[in-house]
Amino acid sequence: MNDLPPDLPRLTVLETYLDLQLRAVRRSIAELQHPPVSPAAEAWTLERIRTDPQRPLGRLHRSTCHLSSGPTLNRMEARLALREPGIEPCTGCLPEEGLRE
Repeated sequence: MNDLPPDLPRLTVLETYLDLQLRAVRRSIAELQHPPVSPAAEAWTLERIRTDPQRPLGRLHRSTCHLSSGPTLNRMEARLALREPGIEPCTGCLPEEGLRE
């Protein structure tokens, strides 16, 4: 028993609909297999370049940066660190992009 429409125009519409549904299912599967990284789950590190108490100097990195070292910071701490004089963002991993609202 075949429940498909007998004419080409309706079969073409059905094919398009099923193709869209299959793409949506595959996209959902991919998202579940590889969930996007939540900005709240990201971490940053603060590398100390100089420890002079009169003029502290450091560099903020994403925790995934190959130059990353130092204490781990959450989003709020990283944003505050970038506002401090003498703290600069890494030019390789660009941590400030992950801190934008």
